[in-house]
Amino acid sequence: MGFNVLTDRCFPVVMRSGERRWVDFAGLACGFSAFDAPDAGADYAVAFDWPRPDLDIACHELSIGVMQLCLDVQSEDDWQALWDSALGRDELAERIARFTHAFELLGDGPRFLQDREAFEADLKPAALSPVEGLFIDTPGQNGQKKNADVLTHRGRYPALGLPAAAMTLYALQAFAPAGGAGNRTSMRGGGPLSVLVFPVGDEGQAPVALWHRLLANVTELGTGDAASRLHTILPWLAPTLTSEGGVALHPDEAGATHPLQAFFGMPRRLRLVASAQPGICALTGREGALVTHFAQRPYGMNYGIWQHPLTPYRQMKEGEAPYSVKPKTARFGYRDWMAAAAGEGEGSLSRLPRNVHAARLIRMAPLLALGRDPVLRVGGWAMNNMEAMAYQFAEQPMHLARDRATAKALDELVLSFSESGGAALSALRDALRRALFSGQTPDAEKGALGNAQAAFFDMTEPQFHRLAAAFLKEGADESLEARAERQRQNWRRQIEETVLSLFNQFASVEDVPPERAQPVVEAYAALLRSCRGYGPGGKRFFEALRLPLPVSEKDKDKSKGASKAKSRSGRDE
Repeated sequence: MGFNVLTDRCFPVVMRSGERRWVDFAGLACGFSAFDAPDAGADYAVAFDWPRPDLDIACHELSIGVMQLCLDVQSEDDWQALWDSALGRDELAERIARFTHAFELLGDGPRFLQDREAFEADLKPAALSPVEGLFIDTPGQNGQKKNADVLTHRGRYPALGLPAAAMTLYALQAFAPAGGAGNRTSMRGGGPLSVLVFPVGDEGQAPVALWHRLLANVTELGTGDAASRLHTILPWLAPTLTSEGGVALHPDEAGATHPLQAFFGMPRRLRLVASAQPGICALTGREGALVTHFAQRPYGMNYGIWQHPLTPYRQMKEGEAPYSVKPKTARFGYRDWMAAAAGEGEGSLSRLPRNVHAARLIRMAPLLALGRDPVLRVGGWAMNNMEAMAYQFAEQPMHLARDRATAKALDELVLSFSESGGAALSALRDALRRALFSGQTPDAEKGALGNAQAAFFDMTEPQFHRLAAAFLKEGADESLEARAERQRQNWRRQIEETVLSLFNQFASVEDVPPERAQPVVEAYAALLRSCRGYGPGGKRFFEALRLPLPVSEKDKDKSKGASKAKSRSGRDE
């Protein structure tokens, strides 16, 4: 039973015509350049069509990794040449031909993302695990024994067709969470965030081809002659490396690693087991050969400090190891957007994904030439240790500037939005504590405070993106400083309106007895003063927003007194 991930039809796609079909990897090519208008009758893939968002993101990552492998982008000139070319199916098939032998899913030779050892002792029926255990949100054995699978469920996928099994296997290896003793996390840690740059065409025009959406995320990784070093890129081609005894694999180990292994990491030692009988895939509904179980051994590779090209990273302190940004909830808000799209200011220890960095500072012209502002598509599991809590899958505007100076000014502007939003939320929580809890400090994530916080981000997020877009589009004849100042004032007014509205919603003076009205009134007054820049909270808010502090009443009185004294002195003279 043979199945090759690249040459067999492993990729479900939606075509420009709306037709849904399965294609091989070469079928992703569109045969025209990004700037050519396709023929009216030309049909081409515009999106993947997996029924799960985690497999959608995984399929994008796998496809980008294969493109990195076969297109040999060693400079931005190489990338631009590909972007401008009309790469067709035959040429792409020729380029992947040197690598297809490494992408067999089954058989006696090396298997795609599977341990080279046959696991003969582990292939006995009693030692096998159901194939649905490859999904990150399938509850573990302990959870099933305790009947605790409330948010995640068992018994959904008793058998997977070979394409679905291949992509589920890739998703697990690429995003693997903690899995118990010896079961390693992915090279980015458990449940990392993946960020994709998606160019978008103008309304009324033909949609951007999936090929160009993938190519927008291919970056210079200095691959050289990948075919001669394939065993350092695809670890299943090399003798099995384990992490027993605390061994770790680092990206700078000469001869043993390659930057492209970031796309093909293999932290779990797995072996798929196919059924002798064909059937229906529980995920896709297609009929064909099935995978029903898998074998697993502990102590797969423990990856050291790798940095994946599609993931943002942070450092706690200078000199410490960076760690991947991970979703905390299913919601992708503008604070998360900052880490993925803009960084967190000069001097910060955050690092943008390579694809986003290239789009923002190098590829602005070709991406914007396609039409509208590109979007960011993000995905990743929010984990609680080994338990999958929710999958974060979202698209947000990228706000791509046309030159580096404007991009830098935008970064500073949105950073001031984010930091001042945090300061305003803190002032709102303090006001609600005074009004509702006599100044005590209940859990800020629960009850009225938690609801107010969620509502705050729901209400301010559209304004965050609206004002960022306005900065790029409005006042082209003004200086960047003047444009930024106007949007900061707009943001300040929006924030004031939001926090006062939320205070009235959660602590209205009309909802409390007269004897409790005074703390509510005082809390509202303090919140209003913070919004206007007065008091410690107002100082933090205005400084975060890079606005000058207002003159205090005391200073105004002093100024008036000095003016009167000067006036009297003049008359006396």
